[in-house]
Amino acid sequence: MRAPPRPAPPVSAAAPRPATVGRDRREGERLIAYWDGKLQEFGDGITIASLDITAIGSSRDWSNRFLISVDPVIERSALIMYGVKFAGLLGLPEQPRTDQPLLRQLPRRYGEVFLRGCEQAQKEWAPVRLEGEVARDNGQIEQYRVVFIPVGVRPNALTCFAFGAFSRRLIDQSATEG
Repeated sequence: MRAPPRPAPPVSAAAPRPATVGRDRREGERLIAYWDGKLQEFGDGITIASLDITAIGSSRDWSNRFLISVDPVIERSALIMYGVKFAGLLGLPEQPRTDQPLLRQLPRRYGEVFLRGCEQAQKEWAPVRLEGEVARDNGQIEQYRVVFIPVGVRPNALTCFAFGAFSRRLIDQSATEG
């Protein structure tokens, strides 16, 4: 059995913030700012009930966000909520299949990224930022940014959720050459 999670430190102390350019780059930073506000409001006692997750389906601010139930066996973790833009970016149905593990819900190219983010957030009990790129068959490069923030059911609970935001953009591979 693992030790109870530590409270999340303010993100500003955990990692430097990258420069934000364009809306795609801001989605994760907007989530971090939301999280920072909740830390100020609730202190270290932030739980899933502290977040306004009901807005995930109805608010533009929440359209790129998601909520994952993180299982101790990380491969059993599952998407349980997500916004409309998140679904569109990843080609997902309007409603998540909560009865299926994360790897069966996401496109293959993102499965390992999301498992790694969930695992790191749960292990470190702190926000995790991941970014990278994927070459696509059509000659484009898909650049992504994703943030995972661990949230408990109650303070010091062993049950964990990953609350996050995802964005991506497509660029022509020829634009990056030469």
